[in-house]
Amino acid sequence: MLIHSSRIVIFNTIKDGYLRIENGKIVRFYDAASYDLKADVDYGNHRIIPGIFDTHNHGGFGYRIDIASKDEIRHYLKGLASVGVTEIFPTTTVPQAMENVYEVSREINDGATIMGIHSEGPWGARVGEKGVNTGYPAVDLEVAKTMVEKSHGLLKLVDIAPEVDHAKDAIDFFLSHGITMAMYHTNANYQQANTGVDWGITVATHLGNVMTGLHHRDVGTLGCGLLRDEVDCELICDGLHVSLPMIQIMLKVKDHNHIMMISDNVQYCGAPKGRYVGMNQDPKSDRKYINVTEDGFVLSDSGRLSGSSKPVIYGIGNLVEKLHMPLEEVARFFAENPNRKYGFIDRKGSLEPGKDADFVVISDDYQALVTYVNGRIVYDRNVDGTIFNEDFIKTYRIGD
Repeated sequence: MLIHSSRIVIFNTIKDGYLRIENGKIVRFYDAASYDLKADVDYGNHRIIPGIFDTHNHGGFGYRIDIASKDEIRHYLKGLASVGVTEIFPTTTVPQAMENVYEVSREINDGATIMGIHSEGPWGARVGEKGVNTGYPAVDLEVAKTMVEKSHGLLKLVDIAPEVDHAKDAIDFFLSHGITMAMYHTNANYQQANTGVDWGITVATHLGNVMTGLHHRDVGTLGCGLLRDEVDCELICDGLHVSLPMIQIMLKVKDHNHIMMISDNVQYCGAPKGRYVGMNQDPKSDRKYINVTEDGFVLSDSGRLSGSSKPVIYGIGNLVEKLHMPLEEVARFFAENPNRKYGFIDRKGSLEPGKDADFVVISDDYQALVTYVNGRIVYDRNVDGTIFNEDFIKTYRIGD
């Protein structure tokens, strides 16, 4: 199959040319300046970008990984393809959910490919601004062992607050199983965060959010993430979780090879504005109800950010259109860097010959038009339309 576009993000630039796809892989690129070929599929002036790898995603489209059935996970993967995601780390701390994700990962599905599992916690110490801290569980290595067992080798990333009691024991345990460690939901000062990195932490979870920030006398966990070369930084680029000027500061300080765009999406991604039954029915929790605002905030009743409703592709638009970054540079953040970090760069992360044919055709307003995984169309906007679980609206939406 020969696919043409006048704007293909390839070889760290944008080219007019043709991708030849055979057996699910890109076997050759033909530059239109040198070849005049007849394409099997011609996408004209629509841009083709490498598939998005979202390593931090709790759900979306009316599905929540923590409680999703295997069939719901399949629909969720299709929803991800509708926003250009071709690779995913579903995010959950629930062992049974990990087992469900593992079972689905063994299938061929019409959606994003499950590359691993991310556990955001459960051993944190801090809640977000305006949050009500109802406590976190103590580090328990029996729980850690259960997480490893239920994920059947698919657990790739675990987050922990480095200052909590016995954090090093948990870090040592997961590292011994080849699992990457991240610092999250933390009150750690700069020294404590550095100690965590010395122990083997190499990821800063959603940089800037739910962590100690920059202060001129102690630059906190945020400063540690920016200054330590060993640390790859997740970054939510919706402009809501981290302001665009702060993103500019971060990108001036941090090596661009160590930035990974994420969504932190929750089940409300794609949901219309309104008030919903929340994700925590504990009477003491401020997340008993959730409010999705017109501009995309997912807020608890106390005003705390409670995950994101904007997919990574929305953040790509912010960086290109509002911060005036070249799309081919931004592609490193959502494709090349996470694949390098987690060991898939030999077959994923760019549109080079020899790699899997994972790519997305996007509109000028950053909508996924067609998504390919392993050379196969898994989403076509003209055919599939909008993906969302309407039963979620009927069950959980309680007002405007």
